[in-house]
Amino acid sequence: MTSTIRRTQPERVEAMRNRLLDASVECLAETGYTGFSTNDVVRRAGVSRGALAHHFPTKADLVAAVADRLITLRATEFRQRFAGIPAPRRTVAEALDVLWTFFDDASFHALLELIVAARTDPELRPVLARGTGQALDVTREVFVEVFPDLSTRPFLDEVLEAVLALFTGLAAQAVLGDDGAHRQAAVRQLLKLALTAAPDFGKDRR
Repeated sequence: MTSTIRRTQPERVEAMRNRLLDASVECLAETGYTGFSTNDVVRRAGVSRGALAHHFPTKADLVAAVADRLITLRATEFRQRFAGIPAPRRTVAEALDVLWTFFDDASFHALLELIVAARTDPELRPVLARGTGQALDVTREVFVEVFPDLSTRPFLDEVLEAVLALFTGLAAQAVLGDDGAHRQAAVRQLLKLALTAAPDFGKDRR
């Protein structure tokens, strides 16, 4: 006879929240923010509308929670992917290639939908603004952990912020059907050069 391990109430609550948020991310990536429907979310999650309303009383509550979840999960996975790079391959070029994978998947498409929506949504805007700062902080921490020498480089924050902005732009162009593989390769090469510039790069920074 096998025994069944029962989850605690907090564990069941967390599992239901995650189920609803995962379904929401899938809907956002598939239909976009303008087509985002709570009816689609409950159908995809296989739960009742009452369950959704219990955890997220309004659509705004749900969308803000989705934004937080996307940002947190992407930051965690970012660290994991970098940690998984074999030591002999831990180069800036390889790190940027790993970083690019986060701008070429369904979770980024869902996040991009929210970024655009935040322009006219006063409740969503601070969530996404906070996420932008968190993304830069995590990127810097991971790059410095993997490449300690970079910590002494002037303009490191500015370069990494430019990396994130450029990757976001390239990914947005790709969403519009502009493959631009040659442009992506050129920009990424430029970023690699910026991150591996001479140690005294920017020494005269004012």
